Amino acid sequence: MLQHRNGLVIICASLIAAGCNSDSSMPTDSQMAGLPLSAVGQASNAQALTDLRKLTAPLHDVNAALAAQYSLLIATPLTAADGCISDMSAGGMGYHYSRFDNLGDNSIDLLDPEFLVYAPTAAPAKNGVQQRRLGALEYFIPYSTTWPGPDDATFARAPRLSDFSSFDGLPDVAMSPTRFGGWAIHIWLWENNPGGMLTNYNMSVPKCEGSSF
Repeated sequence: MLQHRNGLVIICASLIAAGCNSDSSMPTDSQMAGLPLSAVGQASNAQALTDLRKLTAPLHDVNAALAAQYSLLIATPLTAADGCISDMSAGGMGYHYSRFDNLGDNSIDLLDPEFLVYAPTAAPAKNGVQQRRLGALEYFIPYSTTWPGPDDATFARAPRLSDFSSFDGLPDVAMSPTRFGGWAIHIWLWENNPGGMLTNYNMSVPKCEGSSF
């Protein structure tokens, strides 16, 4: 399986600046983030969500993502040795695949997610590899002078979906600080999230084996 251990210049630089800390407990818009998919689907941007489904539907098989030049992020100890990401108290996420070509623009675009997130399944491992299914899309902005982290002296506020025009019509939720040196928000488009489709972690997703977090 293709892995992306090197060349993560933007993320690594952010990590150096931010330190390898656990995800911040800075408050987020939990009420709006907790909206079910059906409620968000009624928003004025429902067509864009339909376009997002069409864009990502061919990528349910992780091998299709690999063929489309996505590769797996492994950043131990922030991830498990196999790249899985979870949080002991907040829940699971899974395996993050990216083309690593849209991380340095201080912006996010609904139809160009920085990561495809494949949730681990309960199925037995195949050839030593944990089985996984497409669950979410992650949008990620590294900490920068434009969007500094919450511990930066210049920090004013977190980026919000309303700051990016492609998210017009979706709930105006703030992105969350992460242990990866940047701001993130997930859209659980293909996997039910009891905490809400815009919540980063998912309590219904198995937690990673061998994770330090």
